[in-house]
Amino acid sequence: MERFKNTGSIFGNAQRTSFEYMKMLKNQYSKNCKVLVVDDVDGLHSIGFARKGNLVSYYESKKIYFNGGKIDDFNIIGIKKRLEYEKSFLDIKLNNCNFYEQRITEKYDFVYCFRSLQRESNKHISMKQKIKKLQSSVKKGGYLYIFYHLAKKETDYSNYYKNQYLRTGEMKEYFNKYDWEIISLIEHNKHTSHKKHPNHNRDHFHRVGHIFLKKKKVKTKNSFNYEIVTLF
Repeated sequence: MERFKNTGSIFGNAQRTSFEYMKMLKNQYSKNCKVLVVDDVDGLHSIGFARKGNLVSYYESKKIYFNGGKIDDFNIIGIKKRLEYEKSFLDIKLNNCNFYEQRITEKYDFVYCFRSLQRESNKHISMKQKIKKLQSSVKKGGYLYIFYHLAKKETDYSNYYKNQYLRTGEMKEYFNKYDWEIISLIEHNKHTSHKKHPNHNRDHFHRVGHIFLKKKKVKTKNSFNYEIVTLF
């Protein structure tokens, strides 16, 4: 019998907060939730959501993360092979295309977007269009999570293009208070360390932020009830 080793994501473990959201979905819904995961490389988060019984739609535009291959010194299994190694059936719909370029009519209980907005493959699409696309995929009463990169130098648009990097406080401007409840919004002033990975073959640093929201079932004139936290 063939045995497989090191069949996890080449990017390591899924983001810790994703497991918290998995618990939230399980506790809040009696049914299997429909989850959309955008630009999820080799299934970094999609497989985890599916293991919890959710119905997952995975999008990834790069074929190498889909089928496997090699980037720099990294051997990538690819999500197709990773799913073959799973012992139990996982309900994941695989889409090897650019999510932001597709006509998406389906609505989801939860949309999870991790390190997608700044991608080179998406820089031809405006930040407004990308965020609008994510918003339109969330059903009423559903949730949206975005982990994004901030410009290291706020006034440097030559190296930190506005289509890829947000500025401090910019994210909240894309969400109107009548349709969205911002549950949390955290932006870091200090740079966070990031281990080397495919296409960035050395340890490096980013400025990051993340926002978690709920799409209101009924439009309301209530003002936002949240706190913006800037971490130093």
